[in-house]
Amino acid sequence: MAICVLERPATLPPIDHAVRVLRWTFRRDDESFICELALNNDDLAYELRANPPSNPSGGTTELFSGALKAFQRQATIERMLVDEGWTLEGFESQRIFRV
Repeated sequence: MAICVLERPATLPPIDHAVRVLRWTFRRDDESFICELALNNDDLAYELRANPPSNPSGGTTELFSGALKAFQRQATIERMLVDEGWTLEGFESQRIFRV
């Protein structure tokens, strides 16, 4: 009869995980408007961050409990921007790693 002994490390190293950030960049003349959507730091809600040129002191952040509501809000912002003469210059999907 064979006996197998498995050793476990005393502490597990932190697990890095990736979070996807979606970024829309809109342009009108020489102004740009950036809108980002990602999970918040504790992965419990979605953050929709907007950085309008009309607010140089900083952007706004809205929290949503589900992805559907966050995407609906982003679509509403996009419709308003297009109606005001903005065009979508670019869309990015980027993975960032957190510890």
